[in-house]
This record gives sequence, structure tokens and C-alpha cells, in this order.
Amino acid sequence: MPSQMLREFAALNVFHFLLIFARLGTVVMFMPAISSTMIPPRTRLLLALLLAFIITPLVTATMPDRPKEPLALAFMFATEITVGLYLGMLMQMLMSAIDLAGNFMGYSMGITNALISDPTTEQQSQLISGFLNLASATLMLLTNTHHLILRAIVDSYTLFTPGAPLPMGDFSSQLVTTLGASFMLGLKLAAPLFIFSLVFNVGLGLLNRLVPQMQVFFVGMPMQILGGLAILSLSMAAILYGYIQYFGHAVDAYLAPG
Repeated sequence: MPSQMLREFAALNVFHFLLIFARLGTVVMFMPAISSTMIPPRTRLLLALLLAFIITPLVTATMPDRPKEPLALAFMFATEITVGLYLGMLMQMLMSAIDLAGNFMGYSMGITNALISDPTTEQQSQLISGFLNLASATLMLLTNTHHLILRAIVDSYTLFTPGAPLPMGDFSSQLVTTLGASFMLGLKLAAPLFIFSLVFNVGLGLLNRLVPQMQVFFVGMPMQILGGLAILSLSMAAILYGYIQYFGHAVDAYLAPG
């Protein structure tokens, strides 16, 4: 009898650990500063395993009993992976704000053809976008914003209890709202470059009218890039501070009270 109880206890603990790893491992694959292609997938999986070991004692009270039916067991793991995908996509949409801001700045500065391989977005992106993605990810680690992300993952077991029905409608609504807010923030962060581009291009148009013989494109392009870089350097601190504040407030909504 004691050996049977020990086997049941061990099986239940393994079930809880795997259930936590299903959600946590999915989130880690999309987590900012960790989902970069510069970090191998094996390293991310090992990190997810380590975090699952740490988090398991904290959320065991919210874990359901192991179902007897295989179909119910598979459905429970599928719901946990779905919650992990939701949280991961939410963080990626929050990160898209800084990527959109970089794209808008590149258009305003006239360097849309300066493309690099961005490890954060895993695709070819503009030079400014890659720089801002790297700077924001570094600032997240320096300001311990990743600790806030981990707290939100732990508290998500209170908001989305394992085994309970998922609010898919709320998931879709929140993702759409977050994407719209990220787009608006990207426009706001790129506003200084938008204003510079508008004033500069109006000035070039007037100059072209006054001096038709001058090749304003060849004269204005280096000045536009130089002026854009100067404005970006002056506003960089405010841009990163505003983005980190936005990211922190968005993640804070998923923290349990107290």
C-alpha cells in the first residue's frame, strides 16, 4: 500500500510538472530577448525546464487532478499550450510597437533600403528597426522587466486555471486591442521623425521651385539621413523609456492583485 501511494504521488507530480512545462515552454519560445534566433532552441528548452522546476511548487495548488481518460488528458495539455501561445503572441505584439516605430523612422529618414537580418523578428528588417529591437531587449534585461514577465506567467495560473474552459473570445479581443495599441504607440514613437520628414520635404519642394536647375534629391538625401540620425540620437532615451513603460503597464495587467 505505501509503495502504491508513492507511485501515485510521483505520477501526479510528474503530471503537474509536464502540464506546467507545456504552458511555460510555449511562452519561452516567444518571450522577448529570449526568442531571438541568436539563442539556440535547445538553450530555450533547457531554460523552460529550469523555470518549470522553479515554478512548479508555486502553482501546485491550482493544478487539477490527473484525468483518467486519455482524450481528457490530451485536451488539458492542448489548453495549456493554447494559453502559452496566447501569452507569447501577446508579448510579440507588444514588441511589434518598437519594430513598427523603427520602420516608420526608416521611411522618414530615407534609408528604407538599408536592410539587415534582425534576429528578433527573424526576417529582413530596416536598420533602425534592428537597432531599436536590440536596444529595447537589452533595456528589458537591464531594468529587470523580464522578472515582470515571469511574475505574469506565474500569476496566469490564477487567471487561467488549468483544466478550466478558455475564454477564446476574450483572447481574440485582447490580441486585437493590443495590436492596435502597439500600432498607435509605434506612430507616437516615430512622431519626431515624421515631423522632421514633413518639414524637410516641404523645404526641398520649395527649393526645387526656386532653383529648378539644382538636383535637390542628391543634395537633400544626405542631409535628410544626417538630420534624421541627429533627431533619433536626441530622442532615443525618451523613445526607449516610453516603450518600456508601455510594455510594463501591459504586462502588469496580468499580475494577480497583491
